[in-house]
Amino acid sequence: MAGQTADGSAPRAMVTFPDLRVLVPAFWVGTRWVVIPRRAILTAGMTTAPTDLNRQIARYRSLVQVAATLARSVRTEELVQSVHREARTLFTAPVTLLATRTADGGWATRTLEGDTSVSERVQPRDDGLLERVLAGRLRLENDLETYLTRERLTVFRLNAESGRPITRSWMGVPLRPDSAPVSVLSVQSDLPGAFTPEDLEFLELLGVHVSVALENAALHERVEHEARTDPLTGLLNRRAFTSQVGAILSRPHAVTLVVIDVQDFKGINDTHGHQVGDEVLHGLGAALVTLASGSGHVFRLGGDEFAALLPGSLDAAQGRVQAFLRDVQTRAWPTPGAPYVNAGLAEALPDDTLTAWVRRADHRMYAAKRQRTHLLD
Repeated sequence: MAGQTADGSAPRAMVTFPDLRVLVPAFWVGTRWVVIPRRAILTAGMTTAPTDLNRQIARYRSLVQVAATLARSVRTEELVQSVHREARTLFTAPVTLLATRTADGGWATRTLEGDTSVSERVQPRDDGLLERVLAGRLRLENDLETYLTRERLTVFRLNAESGRPITRSWMGVPLRPDSAPVSVLSVQSDLPGAFTPEDLEFLELLGVHVSVALENAALHERVEHEARTDPLTGLLNRRAFTSQVGAILSRPHAVTLVVIDVQDFKGINDTHGHQVGDEVLHGLGAALVTLASGSGHVFRLGGDEFAALLPGSLDAAQGRVQAFLRDVQTRAWPTPGAPYVNAGLAEALPDDTLTAWVRRADHRMYAAKRQRTHLLD
C-alpha cells in the first residue's frame, strides 16, 4: 500500500511480526512504511481496547507530523517557537519550558504560558528540578508540591507576572545534542495527576526529535555564519555586503556607504611580512567594529579593502569616520607607526544601484588615496 487515503492523510496500519507475535503502529511516510518505536502489544494473553489503540495511533501520527515540522526549522529561534507550538498537539498542558545550560552553569529559559512567551536567565544552583532531570533523578511528578516538600527543594516561578495558577504536575526530559545533556524540555500543568507514563514516553520521543532538530539548526547557522564572515577579522564579508546593500537600497531611509583601504598595504607586507600585514588588517577590523558600535555594519571586502554602512546623512557619517581615523592613529600597531587609511563616503540616492553607489564611494576613496595621506574625501 502507498500514497494517501481517500481524505488525503497518510495511511496507517498495524504491522504484524509473526515470530514475535506482536503488533506495532506504523505510518506511510514518503515512499515507505515507518514503524514507530513503541512497547510491543502482545497478541497472546493481552488485548487493547480498539478506542484506546486508535487514540494511541492518532497520537503517534501527530508525533510524526510534529517531527516533520521540527525538521523544517533551520534556525534555532524558529525551532524554539515550533517546539512550544507543537508540544500543544501532543500534551494537554498550558505551560512548556525549554531550558539550556549557560556557560556559568545557569540556565537560559524560554517559557510559553498560554500565548505568552517569556525568556529569562536563571542563576546557577546546586540542586533544582532542571538539574535533577540532567542527572536522571527526575522525569515525572504529578504532585509537585508534595515532592518539593519531601525533597526540601526550593523553586521559584518563571514568568511570575503571568497570574497563572502554580504548577502541580511536572514532566521534564533531557535533550542530548552530541550525547551531552545540556538542555531540558518540560511540560507543566496546574492540575494534579495530569500526566501518565504514556505522556512521559511521548515527551521522551519528542525530546529525541527536538535534540536532532537543534543540532541541525545549529549546524545550518554555523555554515551560514561561515559563508558570510571573513575568517581573519571576524567582519562580514563581500557576500554579506552585497546582500545587505540590496536590502538597504529598497528602503527610504538615509544611509551612507564608506569604502576604506590601507595606503601602500603591499609595502607593509613586503617590509614586515604577511603575518604583520594580517595583524594590521585584524586591528583595522577591530577599529571598524568601534565605528559601527550601536548602529551600522562593517565588512571586509577583500585584501585591504573594507566598507561600512552607516545610517544617516553624509554629514553625520563624516563625523563618525573622522573619529574612526583618530582611533586608528592612537591604537597600538605591529608596525613603527599607524597605517595610513583612506576613506570615501557616498550617501545613497533614491534611484541608486549597488554598482553606482559603490562607484561613487570608490571614486572619493581614490581621491583621498591620491593625496597619499591619512584622509577621507
